[in-house]
Amino acid sequence: MISYLKGMVLLKKAKYIILNVGNIGYQVFINDKTSTRLNEGDEISLYTHQHITESSQELYGFTSIPELELFKNLIGISGVGPKSALGVMASASVEDIIQAILSEDPALLRTVSGIGPKTAERIVIELKSKIGKLGKEMNLKDISAAPRDIEVIEALIGLGYSRREVMEIIKQVPAALTDTSDRIKGALKLLGK
Repeated sequence: MISYLKGMVLLKKAKYIILNVGNIGYQVFINDKTSTRLNEGDEISLYTHQHITESSQELYGFTSIPELELFKNLIGISGVGPKSALGVMASASVEDIIQAILSEDPALLRTVSGIGPKTAERIVIELKSKIGKLGKEMNLKDISAAPRDIEVIEALIGLGYSRREVMEIIKQVPAALTDTSDRIKGALKLLGK
C-alpha cells in the first residue's frame, strides 16, 4: 500500500498530477483546492490512499492527515466513491465539513455534484460518531456556529457565488452580525471588494 509520496510535480492536469518520485511517475488524483496551490516543478509531499478495484488501481493525494482521514471515512459510505469524496472535500475545508456533520446539517454536502439529498443525509448519519474523534483531534471550536450560517451560505450560492469563495468569506463576517440578513449583507460587502 502506498501511503506517502514526496517528489516533484512533473505534470498538472485538472483532476490529477504526475508526481516524479525517484524517476518514477505516479498519477495522483487530487481535489480542486490542492490543485490550485500546485504548479509544475513544485516539490511536494502527499499522504495517499491507494484505491484498488477489479479494473483499476488509483492513488488519491492529500496535503494533510485530517484530509486523508476524512476521505477514507467518506469512501467507506455506500454510494460515495473516490471522485464524489474528492468533490465533497473541494467544496469546503475539512473543518467546515466536520462541523456540518457534527451539527447534523447535510446542506453543505447536498450541493456537491454526485451527492444527492439521501446520500448527504447518509453521510451525516454514518459519520457523526466516527468523525467526532477526528474533530477532537483537530481541536475544532464552537460547532454550534455552523447551523447559523447555513442559510447565509445557501443564499450566497443561490446568488451565483461558488461554495469555495462563500466558505472563505463567511469566516470573515463579523461575529457581531447575528441576524441572517445582516450576515448576508456583510458577506456580500466582503465579496464585492
